[in-house]
Amino acid sequence: MTGDTVLNDVEMGPQSPTDTERTIGGDAIIEIGEEDGASTIRSSSESSSRSSGYAVPAQPPQNEKQRPTFLRRVTGSFKSEPEPVGVTEIKTRQLDNTPNGFPRLAAFQASESNFSLYRSFTYLHSRVLLDLQDEITTLEKELDDIDWDDFDENPDRLRSREIDVAKAQDEGDTRNRRVILREIKAKLMEYDKVLIKARTLDSFQKPSDRNYRSVRRFHHNHKPLMDAETESIRSKEDTVSLRNSGREGGSFDGGLEKTIFKIDEWLKRIIKNFGVTDVHSPLGQYFQSPELRAKTTNKYITLYSSTRIDKLANILITLVIFALLVVPVVAMYLLTSTNVHTGTGSGLSSSSAVSPLDSNTRDTLNAVGLLIVFTLLFSAAMSLLTKAARHELFAASAAYCAILVVFIGNFTGPGN
Repeated sequence: MTGDTVLNDVEMGPQSPTDTERTIGGDAIIEIGEEDGASTIRSSSESSSRSSGYAVPAQPPQNEKQRPTFLRRVTGSFKSEPEPVGVTEIKTRQLDNTPNGFPRLAAFQASESNFSLYRSFTYLHSRVLLDLQDEITTLEKELDDIDWDDFDENPDRLRSREIDVAKAQDEGDTRNRRVILREIKAKLMEYDKVLIKARTLDSFQKPSDRNYRSVRRFHHNHKPLMDAETESIRSKEDTVSLRNSGREGGSFDGGLEKTIFKIDEWLKRIIKNFGVTDVHSPLGQYFQSPELRAKTTNKYITLYSSTRIDKLANILITLVIFALLVVPVVAMYLLTSTNVHTGTGSGLSSSSAVSPLDSNTRDTLNAVGLLIVFTLLFSAAMSLLTKAARHELFAASAAYCAILVVFIGNFTGPGN
């Protein structure tokens, strides 16, 4: 559960935690069994009475029961019983209920995957790799010297591993080929391990400016660490994010989250003008799930649900795709739907009328101009809204251009 988080750069102190009961909802697959081991099937009247929130009264005698109506029989079977407290109760670590210092900083960075920013220590990895590289290079030169010495004095040691092992045992602890090869093996394993780890670390994504500023603002507002221990967060170029952005377009989603935050603040100001003290805009309530709101009561920290942000982004991208496909087709149709294709007008002489060939040429050029414009718009939308690779961008733009060329061929020409 991740989403955009916006922190205002305002000095503030820790706030008292607020314990609120939270419930979660969803499609039920596992049913709650009876305590006495009986069946989990309940009558529709019992289901409706429990779903209303009141206690179930004692069952009246059979002759005093009110017969349910047909509508209640139909709708009662679709009503679900409320989940017991043991199922709906959730436990969330509250940021405001954590001691200030490393505990609160850890709770803050764990509350949102966008805040999982840590140093990669690229310089130290490079120093270690260079040191191991130099050690292995020295061992390599030493091995080459021994090989050339044996090539001149005892070439059989280079042609048989068994002879070389036997000679090495006779030499004892002297620095021979077997000893050097064991050292090279150990150093290579260490070097390869650090090299692979450094490559994996280099593939981590850099934090966006917005998320990095949010973490810096948290350090500025709460001061969880001493000044000397905040050097890590100041090294922006050496900071990586643990978040593996699965979203198609991080910049587009970030812009959406920022726009939602601005609109949310604008709606809160409007609601405050009506004298409402507990300000909650409907927009912010929708994009903030109960689990995210339970993490903190700090009014300067806003957590948005990435699932709902993704839904909004998908809707907007669908509208953009629809517009890029329909608008050029309609525009081409309007360009080619002229009266010049049907001959001269009633009020024009035959000498002043535009020939159908000239009209088709003009409409074709206009259609080609529309094709160029909308192909550029499609390529820009692919670059901004998705993380398509270069070859994917080229292939998608070529396919889109080919579709528009088909429409040009259908809407223009002497036959139309």
